[in-house]
Amino acid sequence: MKWFKKSSLDEMQELRLLKIESRGFWIGFIGLFLVIAAQIVIYGSESTREMYAGEFIVFLCMGIYLIAGCLRNGIWDRHLLATPAVNISLSLLAAAVTGLFNAIVSYRNYHNATTAFVVFIVYFLMLSAVISVTLTVCSALYRRRRKRLEEEKDDEAD
Repeated sequence: MKWFKKSSLDEMQELRLLKIESRGFWIGFIGLFLVIAAQIVIYGSESTREMYAGEFIVFLCMGIYLIAGCLRNGIWDRHLLATPAVNISLSLLAAAVTGLFNAIVSYRNYHNATTAFVVFIVYFLMLSAVISVTLTVCSALYRRRRKRLEEEKDDEAD
């Protein structure tokens, strides 16, 4: 398509548009996450997968796109390094938050503190392992891609 190839924006406008698009993406991503969480909290044990399946599919696609795009371009994060310590810390934090969320939902549904505690422990242990492995694999892919991009850059410079 002819009209998509040439931009009528100058460099400053392009940067501003990219920032607007980036913020829009993150508003949508976080918004979908909050909507899914709110539906789970509001409907509790009465919720079915069909109630939030659409939002979850869009959220999942956005997440996969973001991860794939960053890894393909050799980008990890603006502030965090791809180190094992950071990966473990983030996996423990994410697992704790998710475990706490599910424990609260469990307590709300069944009014049993022991069950809620068990839910927290199970979610925490399972998710900390899964997230840690996932981040380790992604950081290894990131380092490999980054190395290839740097080698290509050096080859172009020669």
